[in-house]
Amino acid sequence: MDLREFSRTNLRRCEDPDGFNQPVNDWTLSDWFTALSGELGEAANVAKKLNRERDGIPGNSETPEQLRQMLADELADTFIYLDLLAQSEGIDLSQAVPAKFNRTSDKVGCPIKFES
Repeated sequence: MDLREFSRTNLRRCEDPDGFNQPVNDWTLSDWFTALSGELGEAANVAKKLNRERDGIPGNSETPEQLRQMLADELADTFIYLDLLAQSEGIDLSQAVPAKFNRTSDKVGCPIKFES
């Protein structure tokens, strides 16, 4: 997946009348963080259920395989909202993420970096 193409497609669906019909700049930064936090909270709830499974605690109605798929879905939703939040603030994650990754590698003395 190309991150720039994903962002373009994500923005189009967000704003398209046949999509969510929500101009990205109609929401405040706080609105985007609320949406992002909600999705991350849903992922954390699935993680709690996976921890129960790991620890042998009864109570889950889903199988471990279903829980892993649910976690994947919630993490994907989180990523989608993170991308829209970044776009609403004029941040290009395809540039910001590797730049930050490389600065952290430098900070910890690790030679593993993204190529420019």
